[in-house]
Amino acid sequence: MKRKKQREKQQLRERARLLFYNKRLSNQAIAKALECSIRTVIRWKYHAHPSQVNETNPPKPRRARQRRYPTLVFDRIKELKVQNPKWTATIIHQTLRETFNPIPSESTIRKYLVANGFQFKYIANRQGYIKFQRGKPNDLWQIDIAGPQSLKGLGTVYLILILDDCSRFIVAAQYFQDQKGMNVLQVIRDAVLTYGRPQQLLADNGSQFKNMIGDNNTRYVNLLYSLDIEPIFSRRNHPQSKGKVERSFGTVNQQFLLKLRADLPQLLDFSLRELNVRFQQWVKWYNEQKPARSLPHRKPPTTVYWEANRISRPLDAQVDWNQWINAYIERKVTKYNEISYQTHAIKVPPGFVGCWVDLLHLEDRFEIYHQDQLLCTVLKSPETYFPSKVPIMRTIAQNGTVQYQKHWYSVDYKLRGKKVEIQASEDGRTLLVYLDTNLLKRLSVK
Repeated sequence: MKRKKQREKQQLRERARLLFYNKRLSNQAIAKALECSIRTVIRWKYHAHPSQVNETNPPKPRRARQRRYPTLVFDRIKELKVQNPKWTATIIHQTLRETFNPIPSESTIRKYLVANGFQFKYIANRQGYIKFQRGKPNDLWQIDIAGPQSLKGLGTVYLILILDDCSRFIVAAQYFQDQKGMNVLQVIRDAVLTYGRPQQLLADNGSQFKNMIGDNNTRYVNLLYSLDIEPIFSRRNHPQSKGKVERSFGTVNQQFLLKLRADLPQLLDFSLRELNVRFQQWVKWYNEQKPARSLPHRKPPTTVYWEANRISRPLDAQVDWNQWINAYIERKVTKYNEISYQTHAIKVPPGFVGCWVDLLHLEDRFEIYHQDQLLCTVLKSPETYFPSKVPIMRTIAQNGTVQYQKHWYSVDYKLRGKKVEIQASEDGRTLLVYLDTNLLKRLSVK
């Protein structure tokens, strides 16, 4: 029985082979003669052996598909990936904008990198997570500190970021040289003044938010209660509670810091202020242009954040932010009309020798008060030189280095023989080198 079916099938194929040679017959006529479907005829023709095809009318060769973008663009993509193996398709797409137009999309670049063996996905055996998300923007914000992050010329920096839970919109973010609690309150101030107040603010159990003994009676908690914001805290040793803001830190590392570190060798005297300017430009792109995979239809965060159901709670009351962010420090004016603050000597107007004054340390300046009256304002910036009581002078060696606390630091060999003054920064992590009261270089403490 089995042999009989095979013999009938072979005879059917022989009849089909003879009918294929007759070009006047259509696929429908062949299917009717063979008592099969048109789809079967088309499949048999497609899989027919080359010897069964009429040599007088060979099949036309397939036309090669033309690329939409020139080969030079893809050569540049490969070159950027070889030079910077950790760069993602997003960074390469942003870099190509500067030199080519039009350019492939991010998905096209990603497919090209995968096809050429530059990227792969490692899927580890891991358990699933319970996804949670608030239904309205400004219902819940998440705040966290990323760091320490090392940057050439700046040393160690910390990123404080606040993210909206519903839309993944970055409401405020800024880099600092330390992770003090006053910096956290400063970022909260910028976020509240710009976008209003959320219902709740989620943080971890760090010392900037809670005391070491776990007490909630901190300046951070008291400020939130005064703003009618409920502070909530994640479970200890459970970073998944703040998974959205943790994921945003990963995006910053992959798409902002990687490209910045590649550009740093060409940037001279790169300061913390310039870092924040560049980062705010990146935040604007992140909020307005970057597709968010976790949002419907991969929308940018700004389209979801400004929806009609957004909770709007603008700050109407006047808040004395200096009282929360800064503290008054008492100092006595010396006979040289100076006060001392963190190894610096700050000039005071004449007439107050022996008096106690209040020093207010703000973000960009010092304010000096006497009996609630402002005496003077001293601008503060990384380039500002404050004379030290006991200056630390060093002579630049022939190889362009100076010695400080048994360690050698590279300054500039062209200035060999010059005398410079070295001052430690407020956090003790950076050395400021001055030449004739002008800031020459910043060095990370070894």
